[in-house]
Amino acid sequence: MMSRLSRHIAPWLMLIGFVPMTALAHPHGWVDYRVVLHFDDQARVVALEQVWKMDPFYSLTLTEELARAAGEESMEQRLDMLGEEIAQNLRGEHYLTHVAHAGERVDLGDLRDYSIRQNDDQRLTFRFVVPLAEPLALGGSPLTWQIYDDTYYIEFLYDPDADTPIALHNAPTDCASRVIAADPDPQRVADAAALDRDAAAPSGLGRFFAETGEVTCPAL
Repeated sequence: MMSRLSRHIAPWLMLIGFVPMTALAHPHGWVDYRVVLHFDDQARVVALEQVWKMDPFYSLTLTEELARAAGEESMEQRLDMLGEEIAQNLRGEHYLTHVAHAGERVDLGDLRDYSIRQNDDQRLTFRFVVPLAEPLALGGSPLTWQIYDDTYYIEFLYDPDADTPIALHNAPTDCASRVIAADPDPQRVADAAALDRDAAAPSGLGRFFAETGEVTCPAL
């Protein structure tokens, strides 16, 4: 069943079941997301847990395609298979997650603990954990990250319905988090607006529209 769906893979987050949209200009869809930053018992950052809520149109389109696909699997089994395919595709794209500490890139480990389900408003929600390659002591310097589609085909925005866009799990006392809004140059905005759906975006365009998450903790 999934091999039939796989032929529809397209820039839409490297997900499955893409159906062309009629709108011109980038972006063509969006993901509302939130992040849980996990610390170990030595006050080191060990992982970023992410929750991606796909936009209503794409959620409906993909759910309907899953329901129509041939096979005897239940919808829950089909979603599990879909989650596996999404995870495999994201592994080849650095999970669309770019982390830095004190201005230096932080290496990531292998994505794990992933699942995809429909939430109460019928939007598909993909949850997963991206561990850091090594536990990281912040030492008073900020940890920052951006989550974006390099082509800006899809826009990533912190979830406006979440109680908090960034949660800290097992964090030391007095750690603080914030979201830094994107501030793209007007020319970048014009470039994105001029792109047709099938046009190739300039390399790295999505970075300029990405919000930045930041966490700082006092040096121990």
